[in-house]
Amino acid sequence: MDAAAPASLPALQSRIGWLCQSLRFAALAYPTWIFVLLALHWSNADDVTRAYSHWLKATLVEVPAPQRVGGFLIQMIPFALTSAACWNLWRLFSGFLAGRVFTLDAALTLRRLSLFGLAAVAIDLVSRPALSGLMSIHMPPGSRYLAFFFQPHDLLDLMFLGGLLALAQVFKVAAELAEDHAAIV
Repeated sequence: MDAAAPASLPALQSRIGWLCQSLRFAALAYPTWIFVLLALHWSNADDVTRAYSHWLKATLVEVPAPQRVGGFLIQMIPFALTSAACWNLWRLFSGFLAGRVFTLDAALTLRRLSLFGLAAVAIDLVSRPALSGLMSIHMPPGSRYLAFFFQPHDLLDLMFLGGLLALAQVFKVAAELAEDHAAIV
């Protein structure tokens, strides 16, 4: 048991243990699931061609393998940031299980989680024009596209992660005040 853990740790674990364990599992499963989906998507020429034809509202001919590999590599950047956010989610809920709930460490971990998540969404948004250009560069001149598209879940992701960042700041200030108060008493 952690030295900073409260005396009521068993009560805390009985109340939120199942939730913490579930979220820890999800934090490990999600990046694995997304990597598999990305690998399957980018390895399937028909899927990539159909998806980018839909998003660009154009008729693309089959996207060649080197361009699909390039698309996969571009998407590995937001994937890596998403994985870092998931790692911090795992660390956050592992800390909760150990009784480190309203601590400076928990607040900083929550802040890292939200910053990695926000960076992943931002890079994903910025990479879309590059991906659209890359997926249509094999087309004849006049049939190539450079497009930016925004999807409804992008705004939800930004609002949710921005809220987590604000919550992390509130927790950080509260933890610092608690430490100051403990030092005085």
